Amino acid sequence: MKKLFIPLTLSLFLTTNLQANNIETEAVDSLSTAQNFVQDGNYSKAVEEINYALAKINELTATELLKFIPPPPDGYSLLNKQSQGVGAGASIAGNAGATAEYASTKGATINLNIAIGGMTGKMASFAALGSIFAGLSQESGEGQTRKVRIQGYTGTEIYNSSDQTGTLTFQVGQKASVTFEGNTIQSTEELMQFAKSFDFAGLEKTF
Repeated sequence: MKKLFIPLTLSLFLTTNLQANNIETEAVDSLSTAQNFVQDGNYSKAVEEINYALAKINELTATELLKFIPPPPDGYSLLNKQSQGVGAGASIAGNAGATAEYASTKGATINLNIAIGGMTGKMASFAALGSIFAGLSQESGEGQTRKVRIQGYTGTEIYNSSDQTGTLTFQVGQKASVTFEGNTIQSTEELMQFAKSFDFAGLEKTF
């Protein structure tokens, strides 16, 4: 009898789909239970069920965000990526988020953070305020700030040449923020490489 081997990528795809279906079922069941509680007049229990369903929906949203993690450019490798949905703290932390960590052969590290909803999803707007003070420390090389434009999206770039750290932050639509953080980087060009391969338009269209 021949053994049937499922390719690893297909296996992961099937597992992810199964998990998504299970989460979706939990959300639907919880909403149905909430409806029953409302009809019975048990409103506090209904709220609990609705909050649980919301948390599950946010988990589904977070899983979708993993699709937007870009492949590493030449010289870098993807160390890990993960997603997380948020429940009661969604108004502050955001509904969902995804992160990824990359490392280069030269010792640099790049962290990517995608946030949807809440204050976290609008952090790029706050980061943009830093550009107002862009000229305050240009001479020292600390926290130099400038505006950049990639794929039709405006970002805020901050680079500290003293400790070779930098951030590149974008506000995508009204709900999402995308931030690249680099350590031991020679310039922000390394952050720009990642941003140039990121699907900003797809993220805005989806969320």
